[in-house]
Amino acid sequence: MKIVADENIVAVAELYRQHGELQLLPGRAIGPADVKDADVLLVRSITRVDRALLEGSRVRFVATATSGTDHLDLPWLAGQGIAVAEAAGSNANAVVEYVLAALAELHLRGIALQGRDAAIVGFGQVGSRLHAALQILGLEVQVCDPLVEADWRQRGLPAPVRFCTLEQALQASLISLHTPLTRIGAHPTWHLLQHSRLAGLRPGTILINAARGAVVCNQALLARLQQDAPLYCVLDVWENEPRISMPLLQAVTLGTPHIAGYSVEAKSNASERNYHDFLRSFGLPDTRCSVRTQSARTRLAVDLASATSLQDALALCLHAALPVAQIDAQLREQESDAGVFDAIRQRMSARREFAHYTLQCANLRKNLDRVALGATLTALGFTLEY
Repeated sequence: MKIVADENIVAVAELYRQHGELQLLPGRAIGPADVKDADVLLVRSITRVDRALLEGSRVRFVATATSGTDHLDLPWLAGQGIAVAEAAGSNANAVVEYVLAALAELHLRGIALQGRDAAIVGFGQVGSRLHAALQILGLEVQVCDPLVEADWRQRGLPAPVRFCTLEQALQASLISLHTPLTRIGAHPTWHLLQHSRLAGLRPGTILINAARGAVVCNQALLARLQQDAPLYCVLDVWENEPRISMPLLQAVTLGTPHIAGYSVEAKSNASERNYHDFLRSFGLPDTRCSVRTQSARTRLAVDLASATSLQDALALCLHAALPVAQIDAQLREQESDAGVFDAIRQRMSARREFAHYTLQCANLRKNLDRVALGATLTALGFTLEY
């Protein structure tokens, strides 16, 4: 068996080399000649898998170590009898933590979160977890997902959240997008936010896209950001990645190179899921004999002397675990090209999620409620020490 894989998939050699010839390649460089005599193809979102890549090959199994599948031509693959495995939900926690860390950076820049009403567009693995996290932070949250809402209604069950229309969601002062990218069906999401919808956003709105770049028309977004009415925009995903719009990068409040779902934990989860699907597809046993051990927590020292409110203290703690502003600065300083975009992504593979950290908080002002701060940080996954 020949297996062609993206070289940046976590533990790919450890997992697959025992099952045949393994060829590791940069994901963006995988082409028809590489897969012509392959039986298995393992990719990430940067590799387009369709007829142009696989026609004439002997590939019978494709796995993507991602939650999204818009880079896969699923109808064509199904028509060819090629099995497909994905990793939906594996990076959901990482994306939620990215959104929280981005909100923390905005707070540290004077863009307050408190007092805002929030809307989540898309109530899948990420959206549902983000809903819970924003409630921990004390926000009122509504959800726009007509497919999920219809499913609950058909089953005659009480709605688990407060559903709203897209038009209602776009009137919120904090909007976070977490939909897949679709072009067909009753509710396509390609350019879901275009000129007219972006123009209707209220001044001062926070807009976050950590879903797929083309859910928002990037040209229309740039035009909206160039208007006088302020819009605070956090973009982790872009049209035409990795060759993103430099004018748009300069116009957004925070910009990062598609790393919201990047973490050691997310990548390990995705690799394990793909591997088990691979074994099942080919009827192979898992012959690994190594015992995985949990890595020791990392201690982060956080000086809270400058915090004059619990919101300040929380933002400083989130910044210590995931400094989104530093990633933004790296992307801007290099006048981003495709190489820089991917280089930052590769470095972010070492990112750890909140549950990996023990926060050693010092100098919290006596008038601030350390019990309340500790409860919030613990609910978000941290261990806390004073």
